[in-house]
Amino acid sequence: MTGRTGFPFCADPLRPNRPDPHSADEVAAVRAAGGRVALVDHEALLSGDADRAVARVARGSGPYWYRGWMVPSGRYAELEKALAVRGCALLTTALDYRHAPERAGRRRAAPLNAPTTAGPYA
Repeated sequence: MTGRTGFPFCADPLRPNRPDPHSADEVAAVRAAGGRVALVDHEALLSGDADRAVARVARGSGPYWYRGWMVPSGRYAELEKALAVRGCALLTTALDYRHAPERAGRRRAAPLNAPTTAGPYA
């Protein structure tokens, strides 16, 4: 394993060898600071193919701070396992990822269609 921390970003779906353009500033900052950038296939991850999602991550190249798009906690756990098979580690564990909103003191938002007051038919 290398001593530098890495940051996996989502790959651009149209140009999979490049980071998603929405992350361009952050990718540039990581590179300028001497950090490592890896690419993850977000669509593969969401579809349940974590091994394909991390295929571009070099073996033994972790540890990593995930900087990609949000994913359901179950898919994040699959990402963690797929990276571990490649000899890499996520610094935010799947358990921590799942509980992060609770630790930050946030509450679940009401659904957008939830009534805010009792209407005339209540």
